[in-house]
Amino acid sequence: MATLFHYMDCPHCFKVRAYLSEREIGYDHAVIERGSPPPELSALNPLRRLPVWVTDDNKPVFGSNTIIDYLELVEPEGLLPADPLQRARCWMADEMARDGLLEPLIAIDRSMAGREPGDWDIKVYSQKVRRVQRTLDVFEALLGGREWLVGADLTVADLAVALPLTILERYGVDLDARPGLKALRDRLNSRFSVVEARKPPAG
Repeated sequence: MATLFHYMDCPHCFKVRAYLSEREIGYDHAVIERGSPPPELSALNPLRRLPVWVTDDNKPVFGSNTIIDYLELVEPEGLLPADPLQRARCWMADEMARDGLLEPLIAIDRSMAGREPGDWDIKVYSQKVRRVQRTLDVFEALLGGREWLVGADLTVADLAVALPLTILERYGVDLDARPGLKALRDRLNSRFSVVEARKPPAG
């Protein structure tokens, strides 16, 4: 059986776990502790980053989007549309989620880590929150009253925003003025694949 090497607290690993759960693809877990990478990681990924998918014939595939794209080819009719433009829109949404939501939220987290609110770097916080707000506005417009970001069904685009949408409030950002995204967040939070992706592996 294939194996996923991953961190439990990595947003990119989370997306892959949600994808695998949504597609009901079985695999073995190799949960890695931060600061304790396995000796074989360099051989699996010269960048020494996770996630890494090791196929059942022991071939490594690394990078969250590369893993998903590989599995879409191995087991087609998954979570990427067949239409080339719709497929491209999924990856564009994924890129916006990474650069416009995850990156600034991680930067805020680092600037706030272990500090009282009065000691936060307000300049960094304000700059990054503005970037998040702009990106949320784009996603709200992209929804356009639909349930999902691209097309009529859940896609990789929706899984890309699942984690960032659930952690916004801890950084003082709410979705009250964006009803479409708020409904999407709630829909994703109750989705079995997203729920499963949050759980540590059994045993």
